[in-house]
Amino acid sequence: MNTMKPFRLWRVFFPLVFLALTNCEAILAKLIIDEINDNGQTSEINGDPSPYAQEIYDSKNLNDLCLDSDCEPTFDPIPDSWIDNFDPETDEVCGFDYNPNATSQFLIRYQNDGVNGLNLLLSKEDLFFMAWASMRHHINPHFLVGVMAQESYGNCAAVSSAGAEGCFQITTYYGRLQLEASYPERVADWFWADQSGYYPDTIFIDPLTWFGEEPETDQFRQTLDPTNASVLGTAVSSVVNFPFGVIGSGLYYNWEQNFLYNNYASLNDTVGDVVVEPGEKAVLLAAAYNGGIGRLTDSLTLYGTEYLAGMDSETQDYVEGVTDYCIGFQAGSQTYDTTYSADDVEYLIDLLSQTYPADQTDWSSLKSTIHATFFADVDELRFSDDIKALIYVISTYDVTLAPEIPEDVID
Repeated sequence: MNTMKPFRLWRVFFPLVFLALTNCEAILAKLIIDEINDNGQTSEINGDPSPYAQEIYDSKNLNDLCLDSDCEPTFDPIPDSWIDNFDPETDEVCGFDYNPNATSQFLIRYQNDGVNGLNLLLSKEDLFFMAWASMRHHINPHFLVGVMAQESYGNCAAVSSAGAEGCFQITTYYGRLQLEASYPERVADWFWADQSGYYPDTIFIDPLTWFGEEPETDQFRQTLDPTNASVLGTAVSSVVNFPFGVIGSGLYYNWEQNFLYNNYASLNDTVGDVVVEPGEKAVLLAAAYNGGIGRLTDSLTLYGTEYLAGMDSETQDYVEGVTDYCIGFQAGSQTYDTTYSADDVEYLIDLLSQTYPADQTDWSSLKSTIHATFFADVDELRFSDDIKALIYVISTYDVTLAPEIPEDVID
């Protein structure tokens, strides 16, 4: 993984303002976070986390990204019997669920010679948002990589004949309507466009600039201006930009399983019999992502645990592709990794802020908090060692940044 990337071009499009921090600000920022006193539940603290990341792992529960009673859903939570407890060190199947507390390190694996012919590049921004979606919704990151690889081969410029767009192929009709119904405030400012055929290369940041190397296949990621509904005269859907796309996919999978559990009580035992088998929860939810929740429930009703036989052949092939990629990546001997300077983290927060409605939170104050705590003793953070702590602090900064609860789970 090439970890070097020029930042000068980014600053043309996304100006960053460096925040001068006094010692008083640093103390205040630390007090804000230290008001949160959970019992640490990180089983293994591996690698070489930075001092403040180490403190987070020692004292915080990484599964609890909202410390407010208002974050509790009004519907029944997914039961333990539906959780497959993915373990990347031992499992040779594509698990769906991911427990951030199992280890302090965040690892996304790959094979040096690619998986199924795909040498997937992930920039430092891609890695952050992949970890964001994974931690926020407890999704195996290799499953998300599998979805991305199967859906678009890593090319966010892709548009299907059904109007599905971006790296995660979220449709401008059904996918958009579901996100707007489930998370209306979260996606209120997202743009949507009707695009026929692939988006032109010219509206994207040059891949060499974005990745630091030329990809072997088309792997466009970020438009020149992800805050605008039009780039160089081309109407653009937000999900064509990687941060929006992977967040949208994570939100959808979060809605999908909660909706299935809370609205189809008659199928809960059947689904429980399915997901108890290793790897089968990933198959189930991938089938719903591709074939739709309606077709899935119809097939579960008619075919029981053999539901996949009742799905379209396209969905069957899709599921096989997703899980095959997932297993191929998590079996890799290499890991994606990179480092983040203070400026890099400010840029990540700028990108993150674009996926939220305007004035969601005090982003400048959040940047000050991050700078004063994480960068008090180090010049860089490492993705593998520090990203979980960084996401924890951002998510618990205030209640508006906690993981989203879908609104339309109960009919």
